[in-house]
Amino acid sequence: MGNKILKNAIYLFFGNMGSRMVTAVVTILLARYIGASDYGAFSIAIAIATVMAYFTDAGLSNTFIREATKPNINIDSLVNSYLKIRLCFAVVSIIISFFIIHFFYDDTNIQSLIGWVVYPTIIGCSFMGVGVSYFQAKESMGVSTALNVIQGFSSAFGMLFVIILNSTILMAAICFSMSYIIAGIVSIFLLKREKILFKGWTKSILDNFWLFTINGIIIMLLPQLGPIILGKVTTLSNVGYFSTAYKIPSVLYQIPGVIATAFYPRLFSLGNSGNIKKHRELSIQELKIMSFVGILVAIPFITHPDFWISLLLGQKWEAASKGLSILAMIVVLQSISYPLADYLTTIGKQGTRTLVIFITFIIAIFAYAVLGDKYGVVGGAFAAIITEVSLIIGYSFFNKKYIYHFGKSIKWNVLSFLLCLIISKFFSITDYVLLKIILLETIYIGIVLLLDRETFLTIVSFIQKIKKKRIIL
Repeated sequence: MGNKILKNAIYLFFGNMGSRMVTAVVTILLARYIGASDYGAFSIAIAIATVMAYFTDAGLSNTFIREATKPNINIDSLVNSYLKIRLCFAVVSIIISFFIIHFFYDDTNIQSLIGWVVYPTIIGCSFMGVGVSYFQAKESMGVSTALNVIQGFSSAFGMLFVIILNSTILMAAICFSMSYIIAGIVSIFLLKREKILFKGWTKSILDNFWLFTINGIIIMLLPQLGPIILGKVTTLSNVGYFSTAYKIPSVLYQIPGVIATAFYPRLFSLGNSGNIKKHRELSIQELKIMSFVGILVAIPFITHPDFWISLLLGQKWEAASKGLSILAMIVVLQSISYPLADYLTTIGKQGTRTLVIFITFIIAIFAYAVLGDKYGVVGGAFAAIITEVSLIIGYSFFNKKYIYHFGKSIKWNVLSFLLCLIISKFFSITDYVLLKIILLETIYIGIVLLLDRETFLTIVSFIQKIKKKRIIL
């Protein structure tokens, strides 16, 4: 793995994970403070805001990075085109949001809550997203991460302020959405410092845009389907339990997810240049590293969900523990599916990726509606797993030519994971949960390094580089 990719991954890890962890902890505290029912309503508001804010981008960030990594591109014109289109999309999103809020929800308190979350989030995301994509395309992950950190910490401190002052859920909604406004202002300031001239028009940013739009919309909707559909087929309390349990793996995925973000621009660059051999080698490396890290962070939550729910939320949220034990598997599955998907996207097969996601989206709707209605939190959790497995099957089908190489790269990771699950289930290592988790993690790492010589040598090489100070952060 190149020094620049590694350096960017480190920036993303410490920046994004730091802000995500703080936000997750404060969100959990907020859930304990307002209760399952109110947190269920808050989760629905955030889900709608996430969906509508996405429409300010609708896949443009992917075409922007694709064009920005091409040689001799007029970056001023490209950034200006990107911003103008996003602002137009923001206006449309606000109008659509208004009708959704007032058509689907009769309770004026719910309408007000959702409105305060949705409208500022849309506006802030429009400006924030331009900066994040620009610096990501430049592989300046330190700056793009800073924008996410600003948003995350602003949101966390705002909600912590609400808890300390014993304020209302409406104030929590305002604090959450204002964090995006703050990050948006900083984004424009940083672009101005880069001496970006907001003028000109680059038509190529719209080439195959519709494929990225469909793909992006469905990717964004998939994790939001749970709260939205469960909100119609089960109680708000169940939505609250599911959303809280889902929050933990969504934060955990950010750890292997930073690897995908760091690899993405380089994969696009290799794909644009037609260097398929190096592109495939880098994709295999991404898959191996992501699956290793994804399994590592998921093991404690798959094997001991009761401990984490009790520690983070308290005994009143015990109903969420069964959901967490299932949902934690999402981290493992996404660590496999995302590299397979990125491989297709960065060699120009976005249409294939979109087809897989569309079919999976239909499956997910039925899974959440049927299983959520019948089994509540656990049913929703299994629906999420069915969704991720469907993605892996679809991507594997269209990667048939190289699936053997991809599968070979993760075989020791998967085998070690299964051995750890067997040990946890059938062997009583110790009665102390934290000690047992540490031992399981150690066993997993030890088995992988023992069986996989290539991974062992990669880690040794990385440690040697750090010692020699060849990686300058």
